[in-house]
Formats: sequence, structure tokens, C-alpha cells
Amino acid sequence: MKTTLRWTLNVGLALTSGFTGLGHIAAAASSETSSAITVHVYNYAGVAPKTLTETEEVATGIFRKAGVEIRWADIVLTAESSRANSADHSTFTLADIQLSIFPREMYERTRVPNNVMGLAPGTGQDRRLVYIFDANVEARFWRLVGAHCGGRMERQVSKAQLLGHAIAHELGHLLLNQQVHSAQGIMRGEWGFTDYRDMTNGMLLFTPQQAELLRVDVRRRSGQQETLEVN
Repeated sequence: MKTTLRWTLNVGLALTSGFTGLGHIAAAASSETSSAITVHVYNYAGVAPKTLTETEEVATGIFRKAGVEIRWADIVLTAESSRANSADHSTFTLADIQLSIFPREMYERTRVPNNVMGLAPGTGQDRRLVYIFDANVEARFWRLVGAHCGGRMERQVSKAQLLGHAIAHELGHLLLNQQVHSAQGIMRGEWGFTDYRDMTNGMLLFTPQQAELLRVDVRRRSGQQETLEVN
């Protein structure tokens, strides 16, 4: 298994979909950048490289507006080393997050509802795993394409925008250590047409209060001295 680094400036807490018009929020950007986290991406679903690059750029922009930097480490999976947990037997700190993008066959083993795009499993403030279910993201994307073609949405959401926001949402659950959704912004439990419009405008963001908590947790994670073996 090889790692390609590109440096760019809870169970059941699923991102579900609502197609009603809902409120708009713009989180204030921080003028002070906090420490970074590194997200190690295991692309089991085979998301196209161009789409994955654009997805990471979308998520980077969302977190940067909250004052958090993300470093992306794209793991090149090989036939000899296809399990995410091996990671060349390297050690991770709490600032290293493992993101697995699962294909349909891996998602179906989880038995989660088909409207669930991702999970941040487990409990506790030191979690480091995030799951994204590509088949459900793809199904959501095509429903939005239909809504746009039918005149119910003014602007089309790209798959990279949808996937990037889904990843940011689940990373938010993990870094905020919250098992509830918010009434506003990217951490809403259901996204409606107004939210998807904000998504295309780069305005579906963390609230200022959430951004502050994110920065605190990233600094805490970055300050950890001990290393943790990858499970």
C-alpha cells in the first residue's frame, strides 16, 4: 500500500436527505488558522481521480472557512495490501483521520438505511474513523439531477460538491464529538433545496460556534505527543 500526499491549504448519526426548503447559514471564516489534521483516504469505491481531487478541494474549502486546515493522504491500494487497517504498519496520531469510501458491496454489509451517506462510528473524543457510502451518494446525486432537470432546483449540484460536503459533515461529527445534528448549516440532519443551493455557492458551512469547537479539537489532536497504532 502506497500513500500519495497532496498538501492543500455516531453510529446512526447519518446524513439524511430532505427535499423541503430550509434555512440558510453562512459561518464566519477565522482569520487565524489552527493546526492541521491529515485525512487518509481509502478509496475502495474507486471514485474517479478527478472527482476525488475536486471532492477534497470542496471539503478543504469548508474547513478552511472554519479556520481548520486539512492535509489529504490518498492511499494507493494494491492487491497485496488491500486492507485499510494495515497502512504499512505505520503509526497515526490523533490528528490522523482514516476516511474509507465504501462501494455498494461493502455498504450492504452494514445494513444501514439507503439514505445514509456516511457515518462517524463509535463514541468519544478520540475517534479517528469516518465511513462514506459511495452508492448512496451516487443515488442522491442522480435524484438531484432529476430535480434540476424537472425545474425544482435552479443549479445542479456536482457529485464532487455532494461528496465533499458529506465528508465534511461526517468529519464534523468526529471533531465536534457531537451525537446530534444542528438546526443550521452543514451539520443539519436533513438537507433541503435551500441547502443544496448553498452547497453550489460554497455557503453550506459550519456555524461560528461549531468552527470554534473544531479549532479547539484540532489543536488538541495536533498537540498529542504519543502515537497510536492503527487498529
